[in-house]
Amino acid sequence: MAKAVIQAERFRDQVYQIIRDSLRAGEFLPGQRLLEVELGEKYGVSRTPIREALFQLARDGLLRETDRGYIAPVYTKKDLLERLEVKRLLAPAVAMHVARNATPTDIKNLKKLHEQEKLAHTKGDVRSFNLANSKFHSEYHSICDNSLLAKQALVLEEQFDPTRSKIHTHAVDRKNTIRYEADLLRAISKGDPAEAAKAIVKFLDFLDSHFAEHGPIS
Repeated sequence: MAKAVIQAERFRDQVYQIIRDSLRAGEFLPGQRLLEVELGEKYGVSRTPIREALFQLARDGLLRETDRGYIAPVYTKKDLLERLEVKRLLAPAVAMHVARNATPTDIKNLKKLHEQEKLAHTKGDVRSFNLANSKFHSEYHSICDNSLLAKQALVLEEQFDPTRSKIHTHAVDRKNTIRYEADLLRAISKGDPAEAAKAIVKFLDFLDSHFAEHGPIS
């Protein structure tokens, strides 16, 4: 009996991860409804693990629950600016921790993911770009030795994945991401916390001005 329960939990977790990766890749647009029947057919599983996974994704802030089910998050201009305000409090501190603690192997892994982003951008492969970008965020935050800080900052990043994925359908926005990540990587490679924080603040300044002028990208 206990073994069956464990297997069921693991299966649910697998479905959770599959849907989460689909959100990261931009397969669901902001505001899109995630229907149990359609997802079950898409992934070849019953509705029960789909329902459990959607519930957990909503609890984690990665989906929004409505009267009609679950939808991928959608943000107004106000939502975006508020999110950036919170990120401005967390992200520079994370950058400083990462710059202080990144090992040569950590830096190599980050650079590899950055190269994957650049290659995907060159090919116009938005899905691969988004997946590499999401993995870059996860790898980057895992280097931060303040686990609570890293967890909260990463949750903020992951909640924004569907909108970020949509933004990255525009080549100019992928280029901006690549450019600012390159600045951050240079600072991390030098082990310079102040420069790493400065690189993050510079990117946030750009996002603030961009979203204040344009709002959500359609």
